[in-house]
Amino acid sequence: MDYTAQPMGRKMMREMNQNMLLNLIRAHAPISRTQLKKISGLSLATIVGMTTSLIEQQLVVEVGVARSTGGRKAGLLEIYPHGGYVIGIDLRDYQIVGAVLNLHGRVIYEEIRSVVLRDNAASAVDLIVESVEALIIHSRVPREKMLGLGCGVSGVVDTQEGISLESWILNWHCVELGRPLKERLGMPVFVDNAVNCLACYEKSYGNGRTYHDFLLVTLGRGLGMAAVIKDVLYRGAQGRGCEFGHITFDMNGRRCECGKQGCLEAYISDHGIFRTYNELAPSPLEIKTLDSGMSAIDYLLTRIQEGDRYARETVALTGTYLGVGMATLVNLFNPTCIIVTNGVGHHVDPLVESMDTLMKQHIFSVLGNNLRLIVEDNTTLINWARGAGCLVLQDFFSSPL
Repeated sequence: MDYTAQPMGRKMMREMNQNMLLNLIRAHAPISRTQLKKISGLSLATIVGMTTSLIEQQLVVEVGVARSTGGRKAGLLEIYPHGGYVIGIDLRDYQIVGAVLNLHGRVIYEEIRSVVLRDNAASAVDLIVESVEALIIHSRVPREKMLGLGCGVSGVVDTQEGISLESWILNWHCVELGRPLKERLGMPVFVDNAVNCLACYEKSYGNGRTYHDFLLVTLGRGLGMAAVIKDVLYRGAQGRGCEFGHITFDMNGRRCECGKQGCLEAYISDHGIFRTYNELAPSPLEIKTLDSGMSAIDYLLTRIQEGDRYARETVALTGTYLGVGMATLVNLFNPTCIIVTNGVGHHVDPLVESMDTLMKQHIFSVLGNNLRLIVEDNTTLINWARGAGCLVLQDFFSSPL
């Protein structure tokens, strides 16, 4: 008999049980130890011992007592929000958006720094380190309480190695972030596609909490998507799946920023929406209007208010393009829910009517039955950084296995 293996087995089992309790407390708080016994199947003695340990580690706290049923009042438990903190950053063309989150996933400090990241991969690690160090100092959270850094970046990401493989928005190709950031900052670092980060937040704390299967679609500078299947973020065979924006919409169509022809993103992104307007209107708009910070949809809404029928047609047509793409997603994934969220300043509501009509027309058979469509029209820059921070929280609360 291998006696050396037995202690390791017991240790792993204890860690797994402790992790289960931690997640049950997070999901059902405030909750008593007796309720934990019913849900977990563990003995009350085991639960008392483990919750005592979690309280000593400052991961769990008693927040009151349950209503008495005649005996001794049971203490109620929840995750201690100040037991640890995480940092999330979202990398943009000319900004690093940063947030510090507590163990409840709430932002306790935020900061946006103006930096040049586009075409500047060589300085990326230095700029990120400066930004993270500033976040730690300005948030006044002790460094030893920081559990790690989550980093969201557009495009294709190797999450295992922490490498930005292709980001057309930043014009980065094979930029290593994970290892050098971990060495420089002395903390765990997680790098992922920015839309995956947002989906991570939705699953843990947002509108995706009650769904086992849902899709997240983001509109704005690009067209992004993430899929959660059976409660797990779907990544594909190489860990880089779900490039919704680069499904071919028209094989002889517009040139996309990725270099391919006819991608759906070339019709639904901000640049694509302006292109549609210029194809309809006798007097074209200059694409540099985007540089003002106003999204294409917002700009066209002002034109609609001024009576511009081409702007109205452009918004409706963009909605139909999106609706056809959404129907494709439903036919492929058959999700319970689709969450559509806006890029910063890019409102979704004007597209919903035509999008919903075309989506329903092109969904196959009964695949759209009971489909829930949730439109979020208030996503901010900080939401993206918060999503990146949730990468760390997801790892922290994950099973040791």
